[in-house]
Order: sequence, then structure tokens, then C-alpha cells
Amino acid sequence: MVQQQGGVVNPIGSPFVEKPRPKRYLEQRWVIRLAGAGLVLGIVAAVTICLVSFAGGFDNTVKVSIASPRAGLVMDKDAKVKIRGVEIGRVTGISDGNDGARIDLAIDPDKLKMVPANATVDINSSTVFGAKYINFIEPQTPSSDSLKPGSVVQAGAVTVEFNTLFQHLTDLLGKVQPEKLNATLTALGTALQGRGDKLGQLMVDSDDVLKALNPSLPDLQRDLQTSVGVTNLYADTAPDLLRTTGNVAVTGGTIVDEKDNFDRVLLNLVGLANDTGTVLSDNEKALVDTLGVLRPTTELLNEYNPALYCLVVGSADALPVGNRIFGGDGPYVTLNAGFMGGGTPYSYPKDLPKVNATGGPHCENILDRVPGSHSQYIVTDTSEGEVWTPPTSTSLNGPRVFQLLFGDVPGVAK
Repeated sequence: MVQQQGGVVNPIGSPFVEKPRPKRYLEQRWVIRLAGAGLVLGIVAAVTICLVSFAGGFDNTVKVSIASPRAGLVMDKDAKVKIRGVEIGRVTGISDGNDGARIDLAIDPDKLKMVPANATVDINSSTVFGAKYINFIEPQTPSSDSLKPGSVVQAGAVTVEFNTLFQHLTDLLGKVQPEKLNATLTALGTALQGRGDKLGQLMVDSDDVLKALNPSLPDLQRDLQTSVGVTNLYADTAPDLLRTTGNVAVTGGTIVDEKDNFDRVLLNLVGLANDTGTVLSDNEKALVDTLGVLRPTTELLNEYNPALYCLVVGSADALPVGNRIFGGDGPYVTLNAGFMGGGTPYSYPKDLPKVNATGGPHCENILDRVPGSHSQYIVTDTSEGEVWTPPTSTSLNGPRVFQLLFGDVPGVAK
């Protein structure tokens, strides 16, 4: 075979022209472009999925809110939420309101079960200049129920940042006059100069006092807690106390205005005291004798004090009833007439008088009587040891009056 320009010569000698090879399906231009676009879309989708997954877009979380006086200067979104050092969620939003800051949290539902329902929240930072994070704190007695989704927890404390302290210090120094501060420090240095030993001893003594006071701190704390009720009482009565003080001021002004009359009253009282002293000194023996004579009478009245008291009070209670019966409401007398069965006749020696009670005068239930009630009965060793009960049977041909009065005296008819 001989190679020639423009073709190939076969052994016979006739020229042979090579035909172009047809392109495969995958080598076509539109297929390559479509594959490139699919590759780009796949890469974009993979990156998007990674970013969304990193941002927690595929995480199943529940919302919990924190109410705080402030969120802190270094509190940002995606800040960590922890309990006992374990991360359980992230901060999703921070908003300001009239009552403070509101922090929204996204917490893993499975890890939310670790948070008791009565847990408190502190906003802390890992370092003095570090970012803030939410820290759930379990109380000494945690609740058996876990925190519910959608709950709002009140933050207990927010760590103060150093820049806030510097700002307060700068504001304070801006209001202090340097010359006065210099004079104050100079005077303080002069006062402490040469007194280091005494100042050190003062520190030692103060330490001893604090050590002695330290065991009493629980009692002091309990006293302070108890004093809250007293201070609240004084706070409630403060208007009355102020009103009384104002009245005292008015009274004092009246005394000042009437000081001349007040002086005359005092002078008259002095004269009355002198006259009274003269009368008492002249009749001293007679007064002593009179008091001695009255002692037995007063002792007897004191012994019968309960009975006398009941007599006076009972008479006062019975007076309206007596007025109604004996014409107090008009010119008439109220009577209740009828027949009543007689009592059991006197019998000897059963009904002989017997005085053997030792309880002394007394009065029972005179002040708290109600209709239908009976007074308490004092059992004594006397002839009145039984409560009188009316007879329930009729007795005919009873004893005569003389027989009841004189019994078996000779000469009395039976």
C-alpha cells in the first residue's frame, strides 16, 4: 500500500477516500451542556443542604422564651443554651420591649425533658469578655415535670460586662472635680500617715468581730425576715401616725396660745394640792380608822363580788320585762292566771335544812342565757340537792295546813 497525498492507494491502484466517523450519543453538544448544568445544580444543592443543616434547618426543635431585664451586650443569635454544661439548644431571636428583653430559644425536644418546670435561668459568659450563653439552673428541689414547649422563663441574673463597669466608672470620674478629689486623697493620706500599725490592728479586730458575728448570721437573717412584717405594719399605719403627729402639733399650738390660762390652771392646782395636803394631814388618824372599820365590809363585798355582779346585771336585764308586766307600756298589768299542781308536802326529816356547802358565792350563765336553755346546776351537800320537779299524780285528802306547819306537835288536830 502506497501512501499518497489526498488518499490511500490500494494494491490494485485505485484511490481510497476515508469517511468521517459519526459522533456518539454522549459526545453530542447538548448532552454535555445538560450534564454540566446538572453537575452545577448538584453542587449548589449539596452546598445548600450543608448550609441549612449547619444552621439547624433540618433539626426538630421547640420554642421556649426567656424574659430578662436585659440581654447583655454580647448576646447574639445562635448563642448556646445549656443545662449542667450540656448544650440543649440555640438562641433564635432577641427583641426589646417595655419590660426588658425577650430571648427566643430553639431547644431539642428530647433534651428539653432534662429541664425541670421550676428551673431558673442565668445569662452568663464563659470569660470576662466572652459571648453570653443561656444557662438553665436546677433548684434544690427540682419539679418532677419537665419544661413545656412555649413556656416563658424569668431570667434571674445577667453577668455585668467590663465595658459597663468602665462606663459607670467614667461617668463617675467625669462628675468628680479633680481638685476636690486631690484634696480628699491628700487629707486621707495625711490622716493615715504613721498609723499603719493601728490600721492593721483595726483590721485584725474587725476580722475577729466578723468571725464572732458569722455564727449569728442565720439568726440575723431570720430576724430581718421577721422584721418585714413589722415594717409593713408601720408602713400601713404611717398615715395614721402622720395624722396623729399633725394633731399633736395643733394641740401644741393651742397650749402655746393658751399658755397664760394654762399657767393659772397650774397655779390653782398647786393651791388645791396644798389645801388637800392640809386636810389629809389634819384628818390622818380619822381616815386610817375609817379605812380600818371599812375593811371587814369591803372583804365581805369582795367575797360576794360574783353574786353582786350577777344581781346588778340580772336586774338590769329583767327591768325591761318588769316594765312590760307592770304597766310600763300603758295603764295595765299583765297577768298569767291558771291552776298549777302543788308540790310534794314537807316530810320529816327528809326536808330538814342542811347547810354544808363550801364553794362560796358564785354566779353561772347570767350573761349568755338564751331562751330555752338551762343554767348550770352546782351540786352541793345541802338540802337543795335535787332539782324540783312538779308532781305527775293527783293526791286527795292531803294534810292540813296546821299539820304541814306543826307536824306532830301535841294539841294540833290531825
